[in-house]
Amino acid sequence: MRSLAFTFLLALAAVTVCGMAVWQFRQGNFDLVFGAPPTPVGSRIYHAFKPDQVKHIRVIGDGSKATFTLEKDGWQASSPWIDRMDPRAAVAIIDFTLSLRVEDFAPIDEVDLADSGLDRSAIDIRLENADHVPLAKYKIGRPTPWQAEVEEIKQPVPTVYILPRDKRHKNHVYTCTGDISPLFKNGLKFLRDHHPFYFNPAALKQIRIRSQQGDLTLGRDQPKSPWRIITPIDLPTDSAAAKMLLEGLYELQAVKLSDRVENIQTPSDKAVKTNQIAITPFDSGTETLLDIFPPETSASPIVKATVSNRPNAVFDLPTKPEPGIITLSNLPLTVNELRDPTLTHLHIPSLAGISIEPATAPEIIITREPEKPWMVTLNDHTSEANEENLYSLLKAATTGKAIGFASDAATDFSPWGLDRPMLKLRFLARNNEVLELRFGIDGKGGYFVNRLGTPTVMRVDSSLVASISVRPYEWRHSRLWSLDRTNLVSIERKIANSPPLLLKYKPFEDLWDAASGEQDLTSSLDPMRINYLFSLLEGFKVSRWLAPTDEAASSALLSPTLSLTVMEKTRDDELNFTGFSARTINFAPASKETNPNFYFGRLHSDDQPFLIDRETYRKLTASLSEK
Repeated sequence: MRSLAFTFLLALAAVTVCGMAVWQFRQGNFDLVFGAPPTPVGSRIYHAFKPDQVKHIRVIGDGSKATFTLEKDGWQASSPWIDRMDPRAAVAIIDFTLSLRVEDFAPIDEVDLADSGLDRSAIDIRLENADHVPLAKYKIGRPTPWQAEVEEIKQPVPTVYILPRDKRHKNHVYTCTGDISPLFKNGLKFLRDHHPFYFNPAALKQIRIRSQQGDLTLGRDQPKSPWRIITPIDLPTDSAAAKMLLEGLYELQAVKLSDRVENIQTPSDKAVKTNQIAITPFDSGTETLLDIFPPETSASPIVKATVSNRPNAVFDLPTKPEPGIITLSNLPLTVNELRDPTLTHLHIPSLAGISIEPATAPEIIITREPEKPWMVTLNDHTSEANEENLYSLLKAATTGKAIGFASDAATDFSPWGLDRPMLKLRFLARNNEVLELRFGIDGKGGYFVNRLGTPTVMRVDSSLVASISVRPYEWRHSRLWSLDRTNLVSIERKIANSPPLLLKYKPFEDLWDAASGEQDLTSSLDPMRINYLFSLLEGFKVSRWLAPTDEAASSALLSPTLSLTVMEKTRDDELNFTGFSARTINFAPASKETNPNFYFGRLHSDDQPFLIDRETYRKLTASLSEK
């Protein structure tokens, strides 16, 4: 018969087992009784929460304690200052916490906490949800001597000692990837937002600027609408300048941030007129105002500033250009810096005609019918317009930019030579709307342009005016001739003083024979090279047409260095054979240089010379043999 003591022990064991079962059911494991196992190497310490669950952050370190709460207007600090937390710092802390990957670990009693920086010098981090329930608690120690290899990162990454303080991890010290220790230096000051503005650029409705150059306001009707200058004059903005302003305001940051309670002195707004930058979002009529006070001296690289929604902070903002950071000097803050400098916003597909009227040459009329090429009439002869010069003209009109603005209220245009313009460009749309640009030169040789009917005078670079072809002969199509392979008989090429090379074409076999004098060179021909030469000649285009009276071209072409003669069959309207015709092009260097950039050329039956570039000349004179 069992004893009473033995029966009692069996009952006690049963109660213990049942209690342990209930405990495991509630907790999921026995970690709180026997101690949690370490997080394995390669695993993350914290992974049971998402970044948007973090609503409170507490940081203790470097002799300071900071408490932050996520509110509707961003992360806000309640200590050690009442001000905005740098949102980038909050993201860095949360991301760092969730990316703590274990590289090594050891039981806490086997680690010297002082040597690993996990004693009182450690940084203490605590993340909580909206109900202040802890999501992560740990200490950051010193960087370790080791670096880790992380997939998709080329360079080794630093590691740091981490001591988790939550119940599931607190028995081990870990070596983890990453290190954000520099973020917590100097009394945690880097956690305070040194950026005066915190806004969503896409949600901004208005920007108001007051500077020494005057007041102006930028605005837009909808988030996706382009920015316009509203005051002092309604003008379109330069999209690149508007983008630069938005990005600059977002990135602008102080080199030092102070509390007003520290008796930081700022000039009284009643005593001095501050520069101002104010922003207003779409979802609020409240303006956030940045007041920028004058520098202490003209050479001072710093100015003090305050912002309306952060009454406890004084910003030291940099004013001089510095590499790697945005300063006030980087911000476009004037009308002329922000306005659109483009000459016109022509809708090219709707154009029906263009008039080019130089002061000292005949007017050039270029027209186009829908779905047909642009045509130009020269000497009562209508032909296709020069595509390259047309492109240059349209590019100058649509992408050319002013380099300055002389006036927005001009009534007398004579100071800029616009009362007697050197050039007029008229663009006629299919709805008969006309846009006219007038170009002039002032007494100092500066170039200016005015759109007829407006009081604005813009300064332009001389190169923009030079890119517009104003001589009739320049508008001749760049195609010199066209060749028909079916009527081709031969091509004769003579280079300098070398004997001519005669290439005879056999159309039915699509083959070539070659001879130089009495010597048959057919066997040495490279068919690909000769066909390439013919393809160049088939639709030969000049680089630029020259005046028929160009003396330099006429003189040089008296001694050509290359001659090409094409013999063709001629046919009547019914395609009957009528005989043969020959056309010759002569070429000569355009300068006395050994390897000139351009060469003169002229078709023997044409009185107008032209230019080709060095590369085209090289291709025309390239060897045709296989070796």
